[in-house]
Amino acid sequence: MVKCSLCWSRWELGFVSACHLMAVISVVLADVLVPLEFAIAGAVLMSYVLYLRDRFQTFCVHRQGIWQRIKPELIIGEQSVSLSYRGKLREMQLPSVIYFSEFLLVLNFRPEAEKGAAKAIHLVLWPDSLVRRENRRLRRYLRFDLPSRL
Repeated sequence: MVKCSLCWSRWELGFVSACHLMAVISVVLADVLVPLEFAIAGAVLMSYVLYLRDRFQTFCVHRQGIWQRIKPELIIGEQSVSLSYRGKLREMQLPSVIYFSEFLLVLNFRPEAEKGAAKAIHLVLWPDSLVRRENRRLRRYLRFDLPSRL
């Protein structure tokens, strides 16, 4: 069994912030009509606000009238995964690895019970998303111990 406590990655925040900033600067420097420039810059800024809202909802939950900080956890067992996501514990199937490198890890989790409203969850793990020991244990598990799909 592998248990990991997830953290909000500063690397991810910096990268996404820089990408959105560069997009807004590119639009401002482009030779387009001013109304179109405002519309595109507004869409980019809205995308950034939605990203921040999603991250905030992942690591904070509104309970009893106040916002409380939570620590999402990933617990991988032999047959299934428990993932606390947005304050709710969800049972998922074993993950499939979408991208695996030393810098970035992208996992796809499908719900255990196939329901119409249940969606797959993509989890992006940056180098600072996990404690170093947990990161090593998870990567070793995914590379060598994850049961192969038939």
